[in-house]
Amino acid sequence: MKISAQQKVETRRAILEAAVDLIIENGFRATSMRAVARSAGVGDATIYNYFPTKEALLYGYYLDAIEYAVEAMEQVEEFGEFDVREKQQVFFETILEGFLGDREFVEQTFPSVFFHPLPVDKGIKAIRKRFIAVLESHFQAAVESGEMPELILKELVFHFIWDFFIAVTLYWLKDDSEQFSNTSVFIDKSMDLGYTMLRSGVLDKATGLGLVPVQVPRAQPGRHDHGAPRRLPTYQAGVSQQ
Repeated sequence: MKISAQQKVETRRAILEAAVDLIIENGFRATSMRAVARSAGVGDATIYNYFPTKEALLYGYYLDAIEYAVEAMEQVEEFGEFDVREKQQVFFETILEGFLGDREFVEQTFPSVFFHPLPVDKGIKAIRKRFIAVLESHFQAAVESGEMPELILKELVFHFIWDFFIAVTLYWLKDDSEQFSNTSVFIDKSMDLGYTMLRSGVLDKATGLGLVPVQVPRAQPGRHDHGAPRRLPTYQAGVSQQ
């Protein structure tokens, strides 16, 4: 019997939801692929058609979080009219809002995925590639509209934003302020400074003067509501709603 594309999507989601629940309850090491399969209602062999290893479950969760954020942004009224800074802030905050229901899971797994890449190396590369593709679309729209100049060191800028996203997520995981207001301020102030510099061309001028080394970093795993111009309505993009 042939399985439809929608059924595959639903099965994938069920597997990830089961994995999130079990990892929160038992921890990553104590959670087996067999237990995830049974909790998701799929065969012991079927789960490997979707996720070849237990580590792939983690990568799948974070890749889906980006996809859900993109879907949510597409439904925001007049999102295309936002400037690049606003788009980036909405992108970051939508991902974090998606993590909210699975905060315990993210707290357990985020450092392992983004700081100590697990054996499935292509998993973190896929997450980073998708993240950068979203950035690129926002920046390209800004250049085409005349909002900001073409960036000479575009790859370097995207690398910095990727690292900044990792830092923001770690900050958010430790943030105990009401409605994570400290994280909102952190994002807002940092982006104000960063995008002011980008629009003014300071980075490119510094490069021209030899103040910034022109060495684009290799693509590799990441190392390391106050003031929001426009916020999305709460969007729980996490694969498991607690």
